[in-house]
Amino acid sequence: MDHKNDSNRKQGAKEGILKGFYEALKEQENKAPAPNELDSTCGVADDEFVRRFREVIRQENETNRSQGLPVTGYDYEKKASYIEYPDGRRVYGDET
Repeated sequence: MDHKNDSNRKQGAKEGILKGFYEALKEQENKAPAPNELDSTCGVADDEFVRRFREVIRQENETNRSQGLPVTGYDYEKKASYIEYPDGRRVYGDET
């Protein structure tokens, strides 16, 4: 008998959790979408973040080249990322 009561309690607990989960989902669906968190805290648009990110990568690759280290890149024709070594050889992401 204890086993049956224990199973019923576990089932009731699962149902309670699922009910709370579905209620939270409904509540979230009814809310207006929040603004981009980074924009609201920094005041910088997404396009500006992308521009800055690309510039940081360009600078990092320039530094690595000057130090004789491999650099990363993206081949738009092959649609694949690669690592380019100082000797000019490229190793694509799907080759590793």
